[in-house]
Amino acid sequence: MLETFHFEEAYKNFILGNQRKSHMDNTTKKPTVTVFMAVYNGEKYIKEAIESVLAQNYTDFELLIINDGSTDKTLEIVARFNDPRIRLLHNDGNKGLTYTRNHGVREAQGEYFAILDSDDIAMPNRLKLQVDYMNANPNVAICGGQAVLIDGNSKEIRPYKVQPGDSLSHWLVLHNVFINSTLMIKTAVMREMGGYREMAPAEDYDLSFRIGLKYQVANLSDKFVLYREHDNNISRVQTEKLSNAQRRIIQHIHSSLNIPADKSLIETHHDILNYNVDVKDMSTFEGLLEALKQGNSHTHRYPAKAFNKLLFETWFNIARLKKVKQILFLYFKNPLFNWSFVTFRQLRKIFKQSLFLNLSISKR
Repeated sequence: MLETFHFEEAYKNFILGNQRKSHMDNTTKKPTVTVFMAVYNGEKYIKEAIESVLAQNYTDFELLIINDGSTDKTLEIVARFNDPRIRLLHNDGNKGLTYTRNHGVREAQGEYFAILDSDDIAMPNRLKLQVDYMNANPNVAICGGQAVLIDGNSKEIRPYKVQPGDSLSHWLVLHNVFINSTLMIKTAVMREMGGYREMAPAEDYDLSFRIGLKYQVANLSDKFVLYREHDNNISRVQTEKLSNAQRRIIQHIHSSLNIPADKSLIETHHDILNYNVDVKDMSTFEGLLEALKQGNSHTHRYPAKAFNKLLFETWFNIARLKKVKQILFLYFKNPLFNWSFVTFRQLRKIFKQSLFLNLSISKR
C-alpha cells in the first residue's frame, strides 16, 4: 500500500547517512543521469517530488529543475533544499512546456535523461532499475515503466499499467505506450532528434515515435512513479489541442509507412488511438489496419510478424468492444488472421461472446 512509502522520512535519512560523503563535483565528473523536472507554479507538490528524487538508492545524478516563470512559492520551496545535485535554472518568463523541456535537453549533463513531473513521486529504486537496464541493453534509447495513480492527497487510486516489453517501436503506431513521467531516454538521442517539436500537449508521444523509428524502445514491468491525477492534467484541459496534435503525429506515422494522405484514414486512426470505436463500422477499421499492414510490407519499417500480430489483436479488441454479432466467423475469415496469432484466451472470449449474442437474438 502507498502508506508504506514515507518519502520525506526516506529523504531525511538519506541526507543524514550521506552528510560525510562527498557529492558529485560538476567540474570534474558529469553525472550519469539528469533527472529533469519542469515546473510552473508547483508549490503544492514539488516538495514531495524533489524529496523522492533525493531519496533514490542510485546517487549518480543531477536534478535539473527548470522554472517556467512561476509566480507562487515554488522557488522558495526549492531554495530550502541544500543539496549540490540540484541545479535550478529559469526561463525568461512563462514559455510553456515544450520550450521548457527543450531547455532541459540542452542543459542536461547526464548520459541519460530521466523525466519526472513536478507533481509526481519517484519510487526509491526507479533510477537504479532503469540505469541497470539501459547499461545492459545499449540498443535501447527509451526505458519506461508502470505507475500507480494517486489523488491530490497522495492516496492510491489504482494501478496505471502500460504495455511492457523490450521492443515496442511498432506499438507506437497505434498507441502511446509510455507514461512520460517514467521515461529515461538517452540524452544524445534526444538531441539527435532535435528535441521536442511543437506538438503540445502530445510532444512526448511525437518524440517517442520518432525515436522508435530508429532505435529500440522498451517498458519494464516495474512501477517507477506515483502519478498524480487531478483536474489540471494537461491532456484534460486541452482536449481539442491534443486531438489536433495527435492528427499531425498520425500524418507522420502514415508518411513513414508510405501511406498516401487520406483524411478518412487519419480520422479512423485517431479513433483507435483514443479507443473511440463506436463511431464507425467494422469495415472502416479493417480498411485502416489493412493499409497499415500494406504500408509496412512495402517499407519493412517494423518486423512483419510482430507488427501484423499487433494489427490482428487490435482488430480483435475492436470487434469485441463493438460486440460484433458474427465475431466467430469473422475471426477466422479476417484478412489479418494468422494461426500463429491465435490464443486460447481469444478463442474463449469469442465463443463466449458469440454464444451470448446468439442467445440474446433467439430470446427476442
